[in-house]
Amino acid sequence: MKRFVIASALVTTGLLAAIPLHASDLNINTQSTLLDEKPAQDLPVNQPEFAKVIDDLPLMPGLELVPDNDVLFVVPRSGRIAYTEARGMVDVDEVYKFYRRSLPQLGWKVVDARSFQREKDVLRIDAHAEDKVTTVRFSVKPAE
Repeated sequence: MKRFVIASALVTTGLLAAIPLHASDLNINTQSTLLDEKPAQDLPVNQPEFAKVIDDLPLMPGLELVPDNDVLFVVPRSGRIAYTEARGMVDVDEVYKFYRRSLPQLGWKVVDARSFQREKDVLRIDAHAEDKVTTVRFSVKPAE
C-alpha cells in the first residue's frame, strides 16, 4: 500500500518513472489467460420449456403451463388430438409473433395467423387477455 500511495503522489507531480511498479505490487493477476475461462459448453444455457402433451411445442418465455389441463388422444393411423393451456403476463400480439418466428424453425408451416401445419398435424393457437393475464390455448389435430 505504501508504494501505491507514493506512486499516486508521483503521478500528480509527473515523477512516476522514478519508482518502478510491478503488477505483483498492485495485486494484479499476471498469469491470467483466455485458457483460464470455462469453455462455452460448460456455461448454463436457458433451454426453452416445452409443453408436455405437445412435446414439440416450445413454451413462450413468460408463459406457464396450466396444471391438469392437458388432453391427449392418439388415434391409430389418424394421428393425435392434443390440448394444453398456458397463462402469463404477456402481450397477446407478442404471443402470435413468438410462434410465427419459432414454429417454422421446427418444421411447422404457417396456414393463417393462428394455425400451423406439419405433416399430418394442424396446430391451432388461440390467445386472449383478461386484465393483465393472457391465456393461450394450443390444440393439435389431424389435418383434414
